[in-house]
Amino acid sequence: MWKLSIAPGSSSAILRKSPAVTPGFYQESRGVGIEAIRCNLKKCVVSRSVPYHDRSESASQLHIRILAMLRIREATFEDAPAIRQLNLRNALGDVDIAVWRENWEAHPFTSEYSGVPIGWVLENVQDSGETTVVGNLDNIPMLYELGGRRIKGVVASGWAVDPEHRGKSLQLLTTFLRQKGADLTLVLSAASKTAQVLTSLKIPRIPIPDYASPCFWALRTRPFAAAALRRKSIRGASLLAWPAGLALQARDIYRRSGRGQLTAPVRRLQHFDDRFDGLWRSIGAEPGRLRAVRTRSVLQWRFRAELRTGRAIIVAAEQGPRGGFQGDLLGYAVLVPRKDSDLGMILYDLADLQAKDDDPATLRNLLLGSMQIAREEGADAMKLTTGTPPKRAAADALLPYTYRLPIWQLYYRNADPELSPALSSAGGWDISLFDTF
Repeated sequence: MWKLSIAPGSSSAILRKSPAVTPGFYQESRGVGIEAIRCNLKKCVVSRSVPYHDRSESASQLHIRILAMLRIREATFEDAPAIRQLNLRNALGDVDIAVWRENWEAHPFTSEYSGVPIGWVLENVQDSGETTVVGNLDNIPMLYELGGRRIKGVVASGWAVDPEHRGKSLQLLTTFLRQKGADLTLVLSAASKTAQVLTSLKIPRIPIPDYASPCFWALRTRPFAAAALRRKSIRGASLLAWPAGLALQARDIYRRSGRGQLTAPVRRLQHFDDRFDGLWRSIGAEPGRLRAVRTRSVLQWRFRAELRTGRAIIVAAEQGPRGGFQGDLLGYAVLVPRKDSDLGMILYDLADLQAKDDDPATLRNLLLGSMQIAREEGADAMKLTTGTPPKRAAADALLPYTYRLPIWQLYYRNADPELSPALSSAGGWDISLFDTF
């Protein structure tokens, strides 16, 4: 048998003949040679391949070159250029470094999250001391409230690992899930493989079944029909979209899909004003449901990029003005156009929807008003993703198109057992695109 020994401070190791070796310490392929040697501390690579028949009594030692070590450490602002390159290598889009840094520095609850890392990087350390970031996972702080009690949550985002190092990607995820200092760890946009990993780790699903069935309303039926045909990989989608669009239009008119009269006016706002603090005081105090804090400062932080570029549309439902002043807010919605829709249509997401006391009439007016405004902006469709029962009921009453996602996207880990009863059903959660990054 053979044993790997590493001299302190050395960049080389020696495989020596030994009467015993820990099982699984190295792997061999008979007749071919040593293909890999596993080391608990470092990633070791054989500097030359030695045929199996040469490993005899006379073969006393084999020199191994330690080429690299993979380690996980907390991310810092100085990692921004390396994270940008990592995303580009993995076709995940460009990262505006100034905006990325501002995301952390402008966070409205920095003091509550003192000591909580902004994320973690997977680093490849060469024996020369040179390092390369080969993986990243962002740790987004999100403060929640449940019945007036504040809950420290963190949301996973930006998980990226170079292909040759994805065997270590699980360690980034488990580091996130096991972190200290957070009451609630959330994964809210899991892709297929991520969902498989989380399921294998027995991480609980957020119990909101309807979240996996997003709602769509066709604002222009021909582009909407073309997108639906492309999704089903039907040839000639562009030509077939004309008759299909006419059929959808007739169907929607007959069924009253996305149609109805407003019972109270809604209007566009240019910015989040002081009234949003008062609305949040009312909504946040409502019992029995976990919601991300939505004060004026949080809303400005969450939608700052979209507001800066004029892409966010704030839709407000108000009480009637009194004495020439604006009335109190009853609720609001935020529309955001999708940057890169793979369906070939202009799609607007209803990224946030809130109403005082979950009032059905207010929710309905906000949905209808948002559709009207999105149509005026040139949208082909509007999408709402929600599983919160009052919001889903208001959306279903307007007869949307929907389909079932093939994967489950929502997972959580709760560090406070006192929260468990409230989080055991769909009615205990209010999750939307507001919470995802």
